[in-house]
Amino acid sequence: MRTMKMVVIFLAVVLVAGACSSGAGNDGGSEGGENSSDAVTLHMAKLESDPNGMMEEARQRFNEQHDDIQVEYVEMSNNASEMHDQTVTQLTAKSDNLDIVNLDVVWVAEFAEAGWLKPLDELFTEDMQSNYIERQVEAMKYDGNIWAVPWFNDLHPLWYRQDLLEKYNRDVPETYTEAVETAQLIQEEEGMQGFSMHWGRSEQLIVSFTEFLHSKGGSFFDEQGNVTINSPEAVEALQFMVDMIEEYEVVSPSAIGNSTPDDARIPFTQGQSVFHPNWGYVYSVNQADDSPVKDKTWVASNPGFEGGQKANAVGGWNFAIAKHTEHAEEAWQVIEWFTSFENQKKVLLGGGQVGTHLDLYEDEEVLEANPYLEEYLTVFEHASTRPTHPQYAQVSDIAQSHIHEALNGDVSPQEALDALASELKELN
Repeated sequence: MRTMKMVVIFLAVVLVAGACSSGAGNDGGSEGGENSSDAVTLHMAKLESDPNGMMEEARQRFNEQHDDIQVEYVEMSNNASEMHDQTVTQLTAKSDNLDIVNLDVVWVAEFAEAGWLKPLDELFTEDMQSNYIERQVEAMKYDGNIWAVPWFNDLHPLWYRQDLLEKYNRDVPETYTEAVETAQLIQEEEGMQGFSMHWGRSEQLIVSFTEFLHSKGGSFFDEQGNVTINSPEAVEALQFMVDMIEEYEVVSPSAIGNSTPDDARIPFTQGQSVFHPNWGYVYSVNQADDSPVKDKTWVASNPGFEGGQKANAVGGWNFAIAKHTEHAEEAWQVIEWFTSFENQKKVLLGGGQVGTHLDLYEDEEVLEANPYLEEYLTVFEHASTRPTHPQYAQVSDIAQSHIHEALNGDVSPQEALDALASELKELN
């Protein structure tokens, strides 16, 4: 089935590539220097999501400022699992339609092992690396090399209705027990949902599960690489997630159909839920002039379990150079420009994604426009990473299946994680 899926995706990519080369549906446009017949055209992967159009605006600025290089975007799915397969298909085929890879933080080991990326050690020097968030840079290292430059710094904390917590004299929850109690109180009084979650079968489910898992002290693997995903702590973590749906009724059963962050974000922005774990882009969306919750939401670390730790999953996207590209030098120039402090600041001030350059977090203009970034300095202390594995995509895909079965009530948490452990042992 997976082979068939990859064939279908490949055919779709070929069709899209053909459309792009003929000018159909191509948002590459003809801005600025694109009228130069001698310009090198580079294809750069981009998430479909583009808050306030800031990435498109950046592309246009780059093209206007460069006569010798022009950038065209390759739109990728907001669903990380689908984007992974789209990217793998193009890299495997050594497609001319992809020169600059948009790399999820959890793909580094897999893509490096497969030989799909150009190592950047001679380009992204240690001196340059020191200008970027260390945690994000370290995540781009594997097997003694650095493989990508971080451009989008992200974390998955808890967004909440500050106005409602104040109305009902409730503190920001420190534990999941407190969070459930507060959610039950407010949802009964206000006729809304306690939590809005993206628990559909997708990478987002692994993001959320990892937070519950680490808060319980569990893990996918131990330090020696042994499978530990069916430990008592892991089972208790998954059981609590199930209980949030079935026993506590603070998560709607519809959450197991939400596969992208926006599936769960929209109800929160519409004022239909109290709590919502999600990525940093939620702030700018909620603060839009037409948002029903403008000035009503804020951010904190996800709760922990009694005696445990808090955990906010680490995300972020990174630009890498496809090994097969014939324009590696030009690709590096594009990456340097897009990840520069000047561009990252302009994108962030325009309501786009949060950058990775350290100077952003000390810039008065940036902090005034994005006050939640100061809160992020605290949230970063509880950063939690998904497992690093050369076959991470398979680990995630297998885990999604079993965890989703438990949330759907088809099997018990113990049965789900025993089955997951068995498959992971075979994978190892």
